[in-house]
Amino acid sequence: MVLAGGSATTARVLAAIDGAGLAHIAAHGTFRADSPMFSLLRLDDGPMTVHDVERLRRAPFRLILPSCESGLLAPAGADELLGLASALLPLSAAGIVAQVNDRAAGGDPVVTAAGWSFIALGA
Repeated sequence: MVLAGGSATTARVLAAIDGAGLAHIAAHGTFRADSPMFSLLRLDDGPMTVHDVERLRRAPFRLILPSCESGLLAPAGADELLGLASALLPLSAAGIVAQVNDRAAGGDPVVTAAGWSFIALGA
């Protein structure tokens, strides 16, 4: 399913990726080091935060996130890392390829290519 042209709202994206075998989300991302749970992907209706992602029943089995800063994490306490990608791990995500630097909106073609190579190899 492709959500584009104003249809990539938080509700529709969450419904589309909930329990999916594979998801690829190309959106601008922002990591909040001061409050990692408010790290977000910018969708057509506004931000989709970590709090929104935690509403999934099950994460996509494999996820490609070429969005800026979507793979960044911040320490919380002695043994926890918080951020967008880490929120999906307890929800049964088996593999996540995510961007850790800030690139132009639409993501990094190297991350996207690496993600699809990851899938092609059956990882």
